[in-house]
Amino acid sequence: MHKVLYSVIIASLIAGVCCAETLDGRTIKVTGGEQASVFVPVSIEYTGDVPDKAVQVIDKATGKVCPATVAEGCLTFIVVALAPKQEKMYEVKLVDQAARRVTIMKKDGEDAADIVIQGKPFTTYHYSNDAKKPYLWPVYVEGGETVTRNWPMDPEDKTSTDHVHQKSLWTAYGDINGIDWWGEGDGSGTQHSDEVTFGSGDAYGWIKAKNTWQDKDGNAIIAEDRAYRFYNGPDSLRILDATITFTAKYGDVKFGDTKEGGIMAFRIRPDIQGTRGGVITNAEGLKGEKECWGKPSAWTDYAGKIEGTGIRGIAVFDNPANLRYPTRWHIRNYGLNGANCFGLSYFTEKDPERLNGDYTVKDGESLTFKYRVAIHSGDATEAKIADRHADYLTPPKAEWAK
Repeated sequence: MHKVLYSVIIASLIAGVCCAETLDGRTIKVTGGEQASVFVPVSIEYTGDVPDKAVQVIDKATGKVCPATVAEGCLTFIVVALAPKQEKMYEVKLVDQAARRVTIMKKDGEDAADIVIQGKPFTTYHYSNDAKKPYLWPVYVEGGETVTRNWPMDPEDKTSTDHVHQKSLWTAYGDINGIDWWGEGDGSGTQHSDEVTFGSGDAYGWIKAKNTWQDKDGNAIIAEDRAYRFYNGPDSLRILDATITFTAKYGDVKFGDTKEGGIMAFRIRPDIQGTRGGVITNAEGLKGEKECWGKPSAWTDYAGKIEGTGIRGIAVFDNPANLRYPTRWHIRNYGLNGANCFGLSYFTEKDPERLNGDYTVKDGESLTFKYRVAIHSGDATEAKIADRHADYLTPPKAEWAK
């Protein structure tokens, strides 16, 4: 009996030690969806040990290497191109560790983390508690220009100085238990940053943050966990995924019905806002603030021509798992866009049956939102934003080949 038990224990230990090695040489079959996919993150379950070597996923037909990262129970890699319904075979290789192609590092002396993709700055996550909320800024596009507004972070850039609370790319809401976390005036709340961790990888790098939304007196009202993934891709298509989870740790919380909010929000740079030639587009093909503001849609895009650089834009994709999908959009010609599923009375003000968007999260329960943001070259049509949204909802299917 003891010999049998000893053998089982030894076998288990050997399996654990060798688990990472079993990745080397394995084959993955990837099948495309209905859309033509480009630079799309694809994940396959892998519950073994995280190898101490770099993981490469190699296209067996072309020999091209796909950036890959093993984390959170999955092997994730970037498929460069896949035709509709196309099947491709990939081989996994373990190689000596090289520099991570998505690098996230803390800025010296600052509560901020830089995100660098393939050696080029992409954005910076700012989380100092001297500010009212965390935000991502600057956000670079192909050509080295920024696509979001620089003010008020850069006080010298006074091209646009309205709405001081609209800081580049951020998460905020204007009525939780009657407290305003959207504006930054007297009596407004603060998103207090409690903990920030991050890591680098080849397919993606990540940031995880724990925040407490506090009232003006510092009382905790609701807890928030935020996770960003920044994927490896060309500077003509930068992709980040955001997961934002609110937890009612301090009693019931009510998200009140107001248009002043965006669980995922950005402010476009002034010279490509809607009043200056920028184009707002949604998933239904509607264009402009008048057609898109307050309307339910699976995605919205905001793009315009930057002088000397070309057309650049930002698309935000809603997720079917989110509350009241497809969300409504607080999108304005002056450059604002916010995904807001709560402000229904404002968005349906002229409807015969006006809706109310109040939503209560009971004590101890959570509410999660997921979004993808695509920073792209070209307009919504040229960047094939509808296909990029399909990549998000129905990515190519990956399975271990037998």
